[in-house]
Amino acid sequence: MNSEKADATSKTNFKLWLKDARKKHERLTPAVVELIRGLLRTRGIDFLSVEGRTKSESSVIEKCDRKSYNNPQEQLTDLSGIRIITYLESQALQIAEVIRSTFEVDEANSLDRNDILGSDRIGYRSVHFVCELGRHRTNLPEYEGLAGMKFEIQLRTVLQHAWAELAHDRSFKLGLDLPKAIQRKLNLHAGMLEVVDSAFDEIAREIDNYSLSIGRKSIDEMDDIELNSISLGKYLDQISALYGLSFVTDDISDDVVKELRLYGVSTIGDLKKIATRSLIAEIENAAKPNQTRIGFLRDLMMYDDVERYFRCAPEWGVIHLNDALPLAAKYGPELIARLFSDHDVDIRQDEDDFFWSGYSELLAVLSRRQPS
Repeated sequence: MNSEKADATSKTNFKLWLKDARKKHERLTPAVVELIRGLLRTRGIDFLSVEGRTKSESSVIEKCDRKSYNNPQEQLTDLSGIRIITYLESQALQIAEVIRSTFEVDEANSLDRNDILGSDRIGYRSVHFVCELGRHRTNLPEYEGLAGMKFEIQLRTVLQHAWAELAHDRSFKLGLDLPKAIQRKLNLHAGMLEVVDSAFDEIAREIDNYSLSIGRKSIDEMDDIELNSISLGKYLDQISALYGLSFVTDDISDDVVKELRLYGVSTIGDLKKIATRSLIAEIENAAKPNQTRIGFLRDLMMYDDVERYFRCAPEWGVIHLNDALPLAAKYGPELIARLFSDHDVDIRQDEDDFFWSGYSELLAVLSRRQPS
């Protein structure tokens, strides 16, 4: 009887402790999520997501029973769980350093599943940290009352996350004890995921190195460089400084690279032959506020030879009247109206998105007359 009373008292005390602990963890979880997001953004480390959850009461009780915890107040380290998903392995390594420098990490209870699996096995790979905020942070008012509270951080790449989700989803049956022939095939394909993970990381480094190597070149040293989104970006940086140009966005789409190649531009040197000082001045004199990099590159081609440009069959289909009128002034409204009509380009007159289409309507607008 005394034993039953002791068990009942123990369960009651545990539930009281859990209720209080969950309240604190419901404060802790979002605080850690926002702290990590802020640190990664400040350091310029790209990531896919940083998410957190506070374990439900039923999940805590189920885990304590399953694990036969005799001291759950100490053994439970994942009431607050944070999951960080990165794109690349190198980013995961950077984030691991941020975690170690930011929080007090319980290294004895943290683990790297790569070490557990070893070099000869394929499987669910990720890094888990058991952490506390640390004394210097819990002294701050926003973290008051959260000292000594443990939380877990799980760190994976996108591909590691995909594998882990598949392995834990019983409908895919990847986590089962499988026949040897099927297990060999599963290991083969899981190994391919690891190879791809490393390959993406290697490619990302090569892109960074390529970008750095072009960035070191002067505009006079870029003639033979292949035309691509990276070399275009570096070239536009150079002429922006040279001619005092300003762009509202830094994007360079695949479409405009394709258009340039179809126009006959295959190297930066080819583009330099078009982008003369006089042609750039002509574009600037057309009074184009809020010019984008894509718009500027298209203007270079249209102001150089508008008929040649439209033979490249550009896929955009709307132009603002303020951008169309300078072209009409340069080439004549009849030619521009015919090109726009042949290529289904409509003109927007105002912010209400009112369009004209058809040769006669376009010609009337470009001749500064209202359509009849």
